[in-house]
Amino acid sequence: MMLPFVFMILLIMSVMVGGQYLLTTTIEEKSSRVVEVLLSAVSPMQLMTGKILGQMGVGVVMLSIYTGVGLATLTAFSLLDLISPEKLVYLGVYFVLAYFIFASFMAAIGSAVNELREAQSLQTPVMLTVMLPYFFWLPITRDPNSTLSFVLSMVPPMSPFAMVVRIASTEPPPFWQIALSMAITAAFALGCIWFAAKVFRVGLLMFGKPPNFKTLVRWVRMA
Repeated sequence: MMLPFVFMILLIMSVMVGGQYLLTTTIEEKSSRVVEVLLSAVSPMQLMTGKILGQMGVGVVMLSIYTGVGLATLTAFSLLDLISPEKLVYLGVYFVLAYFIFASFMAAIGSAVNELREAQSLQTPVMLTVMLPYFFWLPITRDPNSTLSFVLSMVPPMSPFAMVVRIASTEPPPFWQIALSMAITAAFALGCIWFAAKVFRVGLLMFGKPPNFKTLVRWVRMA
């Protein structure tokens, strides 16, 4: 019963740590005008890609350490058979997908504001959608093939977190649902990266009143 919860918490922690640090560093570089120096050497897309991939490394290390500790604990209690290798593979795949979605949002928000305080209004909706499966993990665990479980695992950005709960449960979903969820999430992640790249390009050199989502959409059209 606790295994799906542990899988989801591992995914949330590793994704949020890397994404939150990406947001903080982007805001610091913009407010201190360091980003203007960086943009003289690289393009905005190269800068955003480098920051996202660099912070993903932090998330990978964190996920690997905690997963290793968990596996060692299960081995000590002779419970290693609870986790099959394919579940760990799925965890890694959904980490990459979830990270690119969350990091894209954080990079876009960080480039659009001047202070961390200004990012709260833009960050809150993103955090709520990511945390939604956390509030539904128990119903998903009890009935992983219910309509609620299926819908949450197919609607990004909630899908990676809901699907790892279903995969780690006693009744894993059929492979076609996992493949469909991965395809939908991957397409959504590409869209998020495209959106973030447009906002990042315009927002890095924008100063003044913090934007809302309507302004961000206008920036995407401008770029």
